Amino acid sequence: MGQKNHGICFVIPTEASPRESKSNFKNIHDSSRNIANRMFNRKDNDIILIPYNPRKHLVLAVLHMKTITCYYLDSLRPGAINFQLKQIINGAMDLYGTQSGSRVKLNWVNARCPCQPGSTECGYFMLKFMKEIVDEGIEILVNDNVGGGNDAYMDADIDGIREEWSTFVASFMYQ
Repeated sequence: MGQKNHGICFVIPTEASPRESKSNFKNIHDSSRNIANRMFNRKDNDIILIPYNPRKHLVLAVLHMKTITCYYLDSLRPGAINFQLKQIINGAMDLYGTQSGSRVKLNWVNARCPCQPGSTECGYFMLKFMKEIVDEGIEILVNDNVGGGNDAYMDADIDGIREEWSTFVASFMYQ
């Protein structure tokens, strides 16, 4: 399926994820400021994809600015939204609201998504979630249809992401 323009921009994972060398408060504040800056610089993009790494596990937050909703996708622990990520994004929304003069409360949705079979596939799952959102837009989250509504991806789905990623990386290596 060809990619459509759904008004999507990205936050670099290191801009949102905590660093071990700083105090917890400073991590949250720095990460919140980084995400708030992305909100300001998003141009006409209403969807912000925020990959987050809470200690050796990747999850995805999808901020939909039109509805002031943050969708949370976790292929390993789908039951609970990561507390620190929630603090970071709520802090970013507060900073954004203060500077733009439009303070609003962020609505959080624990999005339904396929669960990974083991403990090491989270990166592939996060990339697959991002690809589906880029291809289909925010409707895939609104309609609880990430992964086609399935509880798990098939091996072929993950192999497809591995293949796309390796082709992408190889294109840079052999230029």
